[in-house]
Amino acid sequence: MTSKTGRSGKKVEVTSRDWTLKTLAGAAGGFGLGIAASGLLACLTPGPLDAQNKFQVAMWLVPPVWIGAMSVSFVFRSGLRAWLWLGGANALGFAMLALARHFIVR
Repeated sequence: MTSKTGRSGKKVEVTSRDWTLKTLAGAAGGFGLGIAASGLLACLTPGPLDAQNKFQVAMWLVPPVWIGAMSVSFVFRSGLRAWLWLGGANALGFAMLALARHFIVR
């Protein structure tokens, strides 16, 4: 780890701790969030599920959500916090998807 001296004279860490855990949390959690967002878009937008354009938009929604979650995973103080928050967001996203599929009958 690299450190430098801050304004107060104390050593300050320059590199992130637990970057491996944060990267894995962002990769796994981000993919799950992308899939949940794609499913919600397909369920909650008007029209049949087999519409050609709906599949394309839902498919192309996954990478931006995944990259956003990967980026956000490095904001957390530790890898454990990243796993917990992204895991909770995945649980919420898939619960919303299950509710949407259950209550919206097409």
